[in-house]
Amino acid sequence: MHFNKKVIQRAMPIYVGYLFLGLACGILGQQAHISPMEAFIMSILAYSGSGQFICIAMLMDQASLFSILVTNFMVSLRYMFFSTAMYPHIRHCSLPYSIAFGQNITDETFAVNIDSFTKDKDWDVHQGLALGFSPCLVWACANFIGCTAAAWLNPPTELVSYILVAMFLGIWSNYLHENELLVAGITGGILSVILSFIVPFKLHIVLSTLIVSAIACWLEVRYLKQKAG
Repeated sequence: MHFNKKVIQRAMPIYVGYLFLGLACGILGQQAHISPMEAFIMSILAYSGSGQFICIAMLMDQASLFSILVTNFMVSLRYMFFSTAMYPHIRHCSLPYSIAFGQNITDETFAVNIDSFTKDKDWDVHQGLALGFSPCLVWACANFIGCTAAAWLNPPTELVSYILVAMFLGIWSNYLHENELLVAGITGGILSVILSFIVPFKLHIVLSTLIVSAIACWLEVRYLKQKAG
């Protein structure tokens, strides 16, 4: 693992995002009676922001352990595809190194890593692992701090909702200049609201994201084939 200035520069937006989202997740975790150390350990072992939010929401709804496991398994299936896409770049690594690399793949680190491997000839697996591992520490520490602070301050649950909305709007604002992504975002938001009346345990967010992403990918592939033909 090679942690250097280039890694910090490319991971900085992820650090900022994970800090605020981790604080929000920790606050929710405390309201679900999760201790700060449990929040920290869960953030390391089950390194999935969406999975942790869903797990906490289901705990607060008193869902069964089996339901929580199955739901998180389904939500985390996308990491299998991320790992498969990353394999050509890490195929020469040892099995333990590959496992450590795969454990630290998230939506954000995958996007930055795959772009770096494609466009930067000096980017290697050691920097890629550092880019995946360091945000994990930020995420886990933010969860610990949020959970600890919530026990003392007892903030309202609505505050977390505002933090999440503001965070995602801030991330999305970087893509407002692209009409395709703008349409995809608005469509996903509308679909999420509609599914919220049908799907339990906050899964409407995951389903709407998957549906819109799949349609967008299909349209992109279709466009490229027509352009090539």
